[in-house]
Amino acid sequence: MKRFLFVICCGVAILGCSSKQRFPIDKRFWTPEDYQTVIFEIQYQTPKDELYPKFSDPENAVVIQKLVDAQNYLVVADDKELGLNYKNEVTKEFFHKYRDLYDTYKGMDVQDKYIYPEELIAVEKFGLGLQIYYFKLGNDRIAEQADAADSTETKRVLTSNRQTIIGNFNLYLDNVKDEKRFGSYAPSLAEGITTHFFKLIETFPDANYGEMLAKAKGMSAKTQVPEIKIALEGLVSKLEGMKKPV
Repeated sequence: MKRFLFVICCGVAILGCSSKQRFPIDKRFWTPEDYQTVIFEIQYQTPKDELYPKFSDPENAVVIQKLVDAQNYLVVADDKELGLNYKNEVTKEFFHKYRDLYDTYKGMDVQDKYIYPEELIAVEKFGLGLQIYYFKLGNDRIAEQADAADSTETKRVLTSNRQTIIGNFNLYLDNVKDEKRFGSYAPSLAEGITTHFFKLIETFPDANYGEMLAKAKGMSAKTQVPEIKIALEGLVSKLEGMKKPV
């Protein structure tokens, strides 16, 4: 009997070790390829009776922490020794993986509430920061490779890209309409506004923020969360105070 129990315990230990080795948690930075591997593992190898990695799960919290760590893309995007084309391609790959990650964690339960509200907010904030670098690097590359940086066509493309990222950021503001789906984690949405929206404006000061201003005002009137209301009022004030008309 003792020998039988020993065999069982060894088996459990082995299974536990193999489970921890499912993800490359020992790597300092994760590449887009690592994201692809990890997201696939989460989506298709997680047993039906188990949840995806969550911040509240002591064993697997490190997985979601690594997935939303901005240093994974910043180590490339901020490296002055790397070429513009290379950095743009890498951030593009990260952007595609971010969208896959968002799709992974956006599921809702039968009460129309998010199953992973804390994680989904963290994923979205990761995406906001990433997009600023991705679109900025993309526009820099377009301007660098254009025959004439001040040509009508070049300006049109650059403007179009700026308005695309602003539209993507406006989608984040749509979360306010569904803030109840985030439950007690809804106040965390405010940090995405105060941090990344202001960085967006600093990065693309010449863009047209008219639609964002209108949406921010509308969501400010709609929200029932004090933290979000304060953040939106700050955003409205920032946009209204810009020198150029939005």
